[in-house]
Amino acid sequence: MKKLSVICLLVVGIIFISGCIDGEKNNSKTSTSSQPSINETSKETSASPSISIPSPSDNFSSAAVSDISQPKLIPSEFEINITSYYFVYLRDNHEIHENTTKGAFDLVEQNYVIYHLSIKNNGTNTLNFSINKLQLHARDQVFTPGDPGTKLQYIGKWLYVLSDIENENRLNNTILHPDQTLKGIAIFKVDNYTTLFDRSFSLSYNTTIPSTSIEKSLEALRVAEQFDYSIAFKTPPYDCDMWEDHSYDFPESKHPYVWANWVNRTVFESYKTIDEMSLSKEKPGNIPHTEIAYAVKVIPEQDLTVFHTDHSTVYEERNSGPYSIRSEGKYKGTQLYVVDNTGEEVFNKSIDPLRDDIGLAMLDDQTYRPFSENMPQMLIPRATIVHFSFNSIYGWSLDMRFTFNDQDIILDEQHNIILARYEFTKMVS
Repeated sequence: MKKLSVICLLVVGIIFISGCIDGEKNNSKTSTSSQPSINETSKETSASPSISIPSPSDNFSSAAVSDISQPKLIPSEFEINITSYYFVYLRDNHEIHENTTKGAFDLVEQNYVIYHLSIKNNGTNTLNFSINKLQLHARDQVFTPGDPGTKLQYIGKWLYVLSDIENENRLNNTILHPDQTLKGIAIFKVDNYTTLFDRSFSLSYNTTIPSTSIEKSLEALRVAEQFDYSIAFKTPPYDCDMWEDHSYDFPESKHPYVWANWVNRTVFESYKTIDEMSLSKEKPGNIPHTEIAYAVKVIPEQDLTVFHTDHSTVYEERNSGPYSIRSEGKYKGTQLYVVDNTGEEVFNKSIDPLRDDIGLAMLDDQTYRPFSENMPQMLIPRATIVHFSFNSIYGWSLDMRFTFNDQDIILDEQHNIILARYEFTKMVS
């Protein structure tokens, strides 16, 4: 009986031990079969790109929000060309005192360099043009544009160049769409007279703006400013009695009653110097008003056609107030027209041969001849246009001298003056 009990216990023990071993094997198989699934999942996760999901607070950070109203500027996609430029010098002795303007011994100068630009977006994206990224370099100085609303103080209706500036579109910050072109002027106020007339300027917008034509036209400007226009106009520059007493040298003894028949750099410098010298000699209780402006506009490298037209008009002046003035007849309102190679008018001016205050001279076989009705149409390739405006005012109320001059000069590619026109106004208040 005992043997039977022992045998039963041994059988049960063997069965129990065998079951445990089978259980471990099954567990081992289960563990082993599940491991590759984990590894495969790990591999898939590492192969996928990581995605960063910003938190709600990130929505207000500059990095998380793209400002679509301010497209990124791509400098190479702007095509900027200088189509014309101005140099302007202004000086006066105005002093504001209790809302009234009085003369003073102190002279205040303003010096401006102004560029007319054509700006085109050559890219496929909308771009921002920023006016403050324009920079004017003058040797070791850098200037940024002034307020687009800058007004130049002057008697506008008498001076063509300054009036032209006021009529120009002013460049400002703007968005340019693909293939869109923006045109207008940028005004730079430079620090002094020396900087203005040194004229060692370059313009940049992130990078330097090409200016080969500008450099060539500066030489044309130098020729136009230094030319003795008595050769072309057959009259000296200075007039001491408003019509007949003309002089080649500034008659200081007759200052301030000296008017300009025409203007170049020397004439301007003479008025600038002598008006200032005379002011310093005045008595404190008798300070005159003095003002001077000298402005040039240069349009480089134009293929020009020049011609004139005659407009016959009947005019009649009737009784006006206490005055009885009546005259009738015909006069020729002759106009000079200058157009570019696209047919667009560059300018037109009166050249009425019956007016003594206007004159036109043309270079013909190395000789300057006055305008005549049979003037042929002229073609001038790669020409430079220079416009001058000048005024000088000096004196007191009811005893003030005004002299105003406008001149239009066309030079050919070799910088010969082909055509020169003058117009002057002489007054005493």
